[in-house]
Amino acid sequence: MRKLRAVVDTNVIVSGIISPKGAPRKILDLARREIFKVVSSIAINHEILNVLHRDSIYIKYNLTEDIIDDLSAFLYEGTALMEDQYAVSKVRKDPEDNKFIACALEGEADYIVSGDDHLLGLKHYRGIQIVDAPGFLKVLGK
Repeated sequence: MRKLRAVVDTNVIVSGIISPKGAPRKILDLARREIFKVVSSIAINHEILNVLHRDSIYIKYNLTEDIIDDLSAFLYEGTALMEDQYAVSKVRKDPEDNKFIACALEGEADYIVSGDDHLLGLKHYRGIQIVDAPGFLKVLGK
């Protein structure tokens, strides 16, 4: 049986890194334990690492390069890494969000996990379910 595949939005990954509790951290832990397969892309990974290096995050949450290097290794080696071959223009109010949909299509993901209202408002796109972090934990039975 094919392992469940999900694109995890930047806001969920970043929340999982900076907070030791909550659904985003659980999702990150489950991803690292390979309970489901994370589908990511070069553009998404770039965005995640850039956000973690912002002073408002890096300094405020006492991040270290070790923490970011560990996540980077997971993002580039522990995920199904897509090459940004698809283009989607579904989210007009925040075009940056389209990369998550494009990645999900390219990587044949079952879910997009996000905290972003523009994506969550869609609910689904071409058979891909779009859910928040607590909703995804329910899907996983966790």
